[in-house]
Amino acid sequence: MAALPAGALAYDGAAAATYADSHWAECGWSGTAPSPYVCLPANGSQDCANYASRVMHVAGGYRFIDRSGIPGVNDYWYYYSTSNWTITWYNAQALYSFLVAWDHGDLSHGGGTLVTSFVGVTASQTYNSLSKGDMIFFDFENNSQIDHVRVETGYGTPSRTGYQSAYNNSYWKTGDWGSQHNANRYRDFWNGYYQMSASMAATTKIYEVHIPSTSG
Repeated sequence: MAALPAGALAYDGAAAATYADSHWAECGWSGTAPSPYVCLPANGSQDCANYASRVMHVAGGYRFIDRSGIPGVNDYWYYYSTSNWTITWYNAQALYSFLVAWDHGDLSHGGGTLVTSFVGVTASQTYNSLSKGDMIFFDFENNSQIDHVRVETGYGTPSRTGYQSAYNNSYWKTGDWGSQHNANRYRDFWNGYYQMSASMAATTKIYEVHIPSTSG
């Protein structure tokens, strides 16, 4: 593996969001991941971070971080094959740590910035604080263990008719929205409120992570 070259990190959040919306149905709803990528597992039931990383790299242009010889599992982020990839690519907790919690020197914590975090999700949390291509991480039990990630893909009142059921009438809710794998969602209300029980909504902690167009 080659050492990481110095220089700024480039990221196209708008392109990442378009890709996320175009590939939301793979690995669970219909179809499979495009080669050379895979679904995790084959039915996509644990594919959220794998999908988010693919969005970041394939469309967002976020380059592989390959630090040969440098210790620290969260210092790497890449996918070459299922026999040569990092946990930061396919695990939500590790992806979060890579983006914002670890100091990667020239990349300044992997290029991500924690905008805010909070406990408890509601229908009134419409916001407009995230940019397209940003990452939304979920800790469903507020136990300091991130369980899930989805991709911010827009703001407004999303049009989704013909894609999936109405998610408890969240079709017409104005606010940020996101797409995700497991369970597959297309332009869902950003904080997942309409898919949660009241108890889960009360305990869920959300981390909003912004990835700027350039870092380093």
